[in-house]
Amino acid sequence: MADDERLGRETLEDILLVRVKAFAREHLGDPTLDPSRIAAATHVSLRHLYKTCAKANLRLEQWIIDQRLAAAREDLARRESGSVAVSEVSYKWGFTNPSHFARRFRSAYGMSPREWQAVSREGVADQLR
Repeated sequence: MADDERLGRETLEDILLVRVKAFAREHLGDPTLDPSRIAAATHVSLRHLYKTCAKANLRLEQWIIDQRLAAAREDLARRESGSVAVSEVSYKWGFTNPSHFARRFRSAYGMSPREWQAVSREGVADQLR
């Protein structure tokens, strides 16, 4: 019986993580997205949310930032993004301060968002030749 209960809890925790990640992905562009909002949306306490994330080795705040950075990086790499301001992309993905976004981006990818945008455009141009 104890194994069944443990398995049931683990299954519920897995389902909660899927719901948490899905909700977060849907709301990455919202600067008010935070763990308390995710907990409310998934109908669990903030404590339970953190406990479940910790068991799965998921640092929720960092995961959200990583997801936002990856989405912004993808946007900046698009061919048509050459005319889009970096600040516009940062706001689109939930960063409220373009300078903070640029620092996080450089830390994660080793170059500024503008450098990444230029390198990506050059790569596309080279592939077309």
